[in-house]
Amino acid sequence: MDLVSKSGYSVANSLAKSFASNVIERWTRHRAEKFFIEFQNKLLANRLEGDVQVNVSEEIEEILSTDIGSEVVFDAYRRVSLSKSKDIGPRIIGILTAELCIENRTTNDFEELIFSVAETLNDSEMADSVSTIKHWLSLSKHGKCKGYLAGSAYIEDDELKYVLDHSVIEDISYMANSKEVNLSTDSLYEEFGSGVQKLKSLGVLTTRIQQSTFSYHEDSERHIDQDGTAQVTLKLVTFPLSYRRILSLIEQAYSDAEL
Repeated sequence: MDLVSKSGYSVANSLAKSFASNVIERWTRHRAEKFFIEFQNKLLANRLEGDVQVNVSEEIEEILSTDIGSEVVFDAYRRVSLSKSKDIGPRIIGILTAELCIENRTTNDFEELIFSVAETLNDSEMADSVSTIKHWLSLSKHGKCKGYLAGSAYIEDDELKYVLDHSVIEDISYMANSKEVNLSTDSLYEEFGSGVQKLKSLGVLTTRIQQSTFSYHEDSERHIDQDGTAQVTLKLVTFPLSYRRILSLIEQAYSDAEL
């Protein structure tokens, strides 16, 4: 190995060590601290509510000594290590992990979904997504009845439904079929950002198309020359109201991070 190669290797080796200590270790430790802060606080809050004086450190040791407790904490810490979020995600994982340990059980499907959200989205994506969905909820309360205009929202069948697009094709007898209607719902990233797109990928949000037809009659006053049938196409993004705890956990963790 010549002098230049040796010098280059030495610099690269030094940079790798510096990166490991100053970047990887720093942010791994940061995430772990946020996780254990919320984990400890949740355990402490539970004991205070139960009016039982227990040393939290001893309780954590007791949890880790059980099969379920050690499995739950290990899986949670793995998620924290892989989390794209520096603050909110690890805190959510800490809160939920403490709840599981208190109840001495493993995760159900919904809790697995919450963990996936905490692990997959970064801090700004979670904050922006909550803001977007809460805005949709606010819109759903404005109208007295279900609305179909683009940009409106309504609640139906225990789901929040936001209208991405609303289109009407009049006199569909002249249309070959509905294939001429653009049925794509791939605009979430452009309209709402990467956080909402990731929530769709995880299954928290769902996009769907609803099509219906209605008949209309000739009306000279409204400049309708003849009877016909119109087709209405709605592009929707839906959020199950049963998932609202995801929003509240993000808000709680965000609030704690701001303290």
